[in-house]
Amino acid sequence: MNTEKDNIAEEPLQDEMQQVAAQDDAGTEERERTQEEQAESEKKEAIKAIKEFTDEDDGLGEISLRAMLGGDILQSKFIRNQVLFVMFCVALALLYTGNRYSSQQDAIVIDSLRTKLLDTRYNVLTQNSELMNRTRQSNVEKTLRLTRDSLIKEATTPPYLIKTDSIR
Repeated sequence: MNTEKDNIAEEPLQDEMQQVAAQDDAGTEERERTQEEQAESEKKEAIKAIKEFTDEDDGLGEISLRAMLGGDILQSKFIRNQVLFVMFCVALALLYTGNRYSSQQDAIVIDSLRTKLLDTRYNVLTQNSELMNRTRQSNVEKTLRLTRDSLIKEATTPPYLIKTDSIR
C-alpha cells in the first residue's frame, strides 16, 4: 500500500513539475523572441547608421570658385536631384531661342514684303494718274491733231436732241 500512496503523492508532484517545465519553456520562448526582436532592431539601426554615414549631406558642400571650375559642385546631392529640372530648363531655353530666331526671320520677311507692297502701290498710282491724264478729252484731241493719219476731227456743229413722243 505504500506504493499506492507514493504513486498518489508523486502524481501532484509530477503535475507541478510539468507545469513548471511548461512555464520555463514559455519563458525561454519569450526570451528567445525578445532576443530575436532586439537583434532585428539592432540590425535595422546598423543599416540606418551605415546609410547615414555613406550618404552625403543635403547641402551643396563647399561652394568656391575652385569647386565650381573643377566640377566638384556637380557631385553634390542637391545638384544630382535637380538634373531633370536643369535639363527641362535647358530645353525651354533652346525652344525660346529657336522661336525668337524664327520670329525675327518672319519679321524681316514681313518688312520686305511691306516695302515691296508700298512700291507696287506707288507704281499703280503713278500708272493710274498717267492713264487718266492721257485719256482726258483735251489730251486725246491734242494727240489727234498732232497725228496726220487721223481722220477724226472736232465737231463744228453743236449736238442736238431728238425728241420722241413715247412715254416711258
